[in-house]
Amino acid sequence: MTDLITKDKLKVFSSYGGDIDGLLRIDKSADIGTFGKNLDRDWGLISSKLQDLDLISRRLASYDFTKQALTELEEITDEESFQILTNKINFYCDFQNVRQILEHIKSWTTSETDTVWAGYDNGEDFLVDLNQDIEKIKFCDFATLDKLEMEFAPTSTYQEISLSNGWGDNFLKLAEDFDSLHKKITTNNYEADKKQWWKFW
Repeated sequence: MTDLITKDKLKVFSSYGGDIDGLLRIDKSADIGTFGKNLDRDWGLISSKLQDLDLISRRLASYDFTKQALTELEEITDEESFQILTNKINFYCDFQNVRQILEHIKSWTTSETDTVWAGYDNGEDFLVDLNQDIEKIKFCDFATLDKLEMEFAPTSTYQEISLSNGWGDNFLKLAEDFDSLHKKITTNNYEADKKQWWKFW
């Protein structure tokens, strides 16, 4: 799809409270022109995706639903509007920060990495599991987040690998960052959004 959802379209949608009939009654040419010939389609897409994001944010969506919804969202938005929309998910940014921590561990790992003490025959086998976790964390999978809590625990997988390969000090900082993010996500320590769901600004 070449005609993407943009920040300008989200601004118009927000200014009318998601009410397309209100837009058509006022008939402001500049606002209608922002959507062009795709007004009905794009307005409907924004409304539909906001409902999806609401379900995800309230943790009422499965992993498969979340993955599909976010994948589709990325396909119909530009980079700026994707960020604006995903900010509606109160834990999305924190999950992406967890993903960055896993990416750091991945960057330190090769097929030659010593993983025996962590229960893997070689670095490649470890990377298979790590890549799967990165993919699931990207799409806000809470079950994988719980699994990672164990992986980051003292003497568990990641610490064993870090000690065997000489990056133990770097790992300790990552483990602290993970613990902080895990606590924030699982205790739902987020500021309440008092705005209506369709508001962006």
